[in-house]
Amino acid sequence: MTAVILAGGKNSRIGRNKAFLQIGDNTFIERIVAKLKSLFENIIIVTNTPTDYEFPGIKLIKDIIPDKGPLGGIYSGLNFSSDFYNFFVACDMPFLNLDFIDYMCNRVEGYDLVIPYVNGRYEPLHAIYSKNCSVPIKMQLKENNLKITDFFNQVKINKINEQEISRFDPEFQSFININTIKDFENKIEK
Repeated sequence: MTAVILAGGKNSRIGRNKAFLQIGDNTFIERIVAKLKSLFENIIIVTNTPTDYEFPGIKLIKDIIPDKGPLGGIYSGLNFSSDFYNFFVACDMPFLNLDFIDYMCNRVEGYDLVIPYVNGRYEPLHAIYSKNCSVPIKMQLKENNLKITDFFNQVKINKINEQEISRFDPEFQSFININTIKDFENKIEK
C-alpha cells in the first residue's frame, strides 16, 4: 500500500501553504511524512508546487487534471501509485494516529474504499482508496463534479464507525484539519 499526501490546495482561506505551518520544531508535512514512513514503504506527495518539497525517496507528482481540488488529487495519486490500495491524507491533518491507520489497512479486503465516518460525515481525506475508484472519479471529474462523496455509491465501502475509531483515537484528533488562521490558533497553538 502507498501513502498519498494531498498538498495541492490553493490555501486561499489561510493565505499560506498549510503544509509548512509549524508544530514545535516540525512543519505539518515533515510530521506527516515522518509518521507515514513507519507504516508505508512508498509515499507520494501530490502538489502543484513540487519545488517546495524535498524529501529523499518520496515521489512528487502534479495533478493530472489541474484545478479539480482534492478529488483531482485523489485521482492523480491513484494513477501514479503502483499499489492497488492507497491511504490518502491531507497535508493539514498533523495528528495522525498510526495504530488507527494500521487498523484501517487491515480492513481493506473486499472493499474499494475504507473510510472513517464521524458525526454523520465521511472523512474522505483520511481514507484508503483502491484503484477501482479511479474510473468513477474520472467520470465525475469530466462532469466537473468535485464533491468527493458523490461517487461513493459506485464502489464497495467499508465505513469505519465512531466506536471503532474511538478505540484508537478517542478524541478523534486524526481528523483535525486546519483551514484558517483561527483554526490554527484554536487547535494547534493552545
